[in-house]
Amino acid sequence: MMEADLISWVAVLFRFVHVLAAIMWIGNSLLFTWMEFNLQKPAKDGEGDLLGTLDMLHGGGVYHLEKRILRPGAIPAPLHWFMWQSYTTWLSGFVLMGTLYLTGSGTFFLDATKTAMPGYAAVLWSLGGLGAGWLVYDQLWRSPLKKKPFVAVSLSLALLFAAAWFFNTMFNGRAVYLQIGAMMGTMMSANVFFHIIANQHKFMAALESGRPHDGELGKAAKSRSLHNHYMTFPVLFLMLSAHFPQLYSAEWNVPILAVIVLSLMFVKFLMNSRYQFADWLHAIGGTLLFASAAIYILLALPDIGRPDADSMADTGKRAFLGQGCAACHMQGSSELAPQLTGIYGTMQTMNDGAEVMADAAYLRESITHPQTRIVKGYAAAMPAYASVLSPEQIEQLVAYIRSMGPKTK
Repeated sequence: MMEADLISWVAVLFRFVHVLAAIMWIGNSLLFTWMEFNLQKPAKDGEGDLLGTLDMLHGGGVYHLEKRILRPGAIPAPLHWFMWQSYTTWLSGFVLMGTLYLTGSGTFFLDATKTAMPGYAAVLWSLGGLGAGWLVYDQLWRSPLKKKPFVAVSLSLALLFAAAWFFNTMFNGRAVYLQIGAMMGTMMSANVFFHIIANQHKFMAALESGRPHDGELGKAAKSRSLHNHYMTFPVLFLMLSAHFPQLYSAEWNVPILAVIVLSLMFVKFLMNSRYQFADWLHAIGGTLLFASAAIYILLALPDIGRPDADSMADTGKRAFLGQGCAACHMQGSSELAPQLTGIYGTMQTMNDGAEVMADAAYLRESITHPQTRIVKGYAAAMPAYASVLSPEQIEQLVAYIRSMGPKTK
């Protein structure tokens, strides 16, 4: 019990640190890229080292910004660097992921209806995905394809969605979204460490030794910074995806993920194009409407994963997702409430030590009067649904839970 309490408090602390650091990091990314796109070029060419200026009104005054090429002997002091927000976000996220998922021997990753893989193998696959995702992405953008951005971007996204499909063959939906978000976050933080900050160290060292600013190093750093900029919206969504069980628990959760990532990246592109594209705001609205319609259609498609499920169970699944049950009871969420996959027909231990068979009567009682009997190790946190759901909806929910048996070999 002490170990579980410690893990719980570590999760609370690092979740707050993770979110706070991410806000600071992503805020920096959005601001610096916005400034880059809004720089006013010098009125005359050849104005020395000046690349552009920008005036911003904030806090009752005007901030005057200049972007310049640095020369030896003209290095300003103090010179502020931006990197620790990135490192703190990744490190706290890694600790949080390990606390919530790896301490359970990887079982919170897995979906028993898809695989009988041992938990430790899921841990290895997850960690391998973080490393392999970065290596593949980095090598792709070091290759000659970087000179063909459309091809490189298309291939990068295709590989990312292929990874999501692969992990979806063994991970539960919540873990799939977390894994892809963690992979993208790893790419972003590694970009900062291996390219952005590393290149800045190189040209600053050159300046301090009396050599001129190497423009190619700056361009390479700016390119990776722009990559990070376009990944910010999707990564933010995936960070919050635990609150969207109707999406990650859907049968077509990977295509839904692809729609979300593509539409959010395109929205960011339109926001950056506001001064070159007059109808940018209408285009953003159209993009969001199109994405919403596509997700609605994907949610309405038939469930091919359970071809033998009856119509009552299918209707129950929609109620399960619509009522938010999946947020606490799907696999990968069992730190909040008992997972229901494979629960039907098993013996459950209550907080008072009693053993109860999880049959239809027990499930009905747990839905309508959940405070009557509490499963051992969990809080009495579930609201009652007796006045929320009709008797027919309750039977549909029971039918769906009954159909959630573990995968047999």
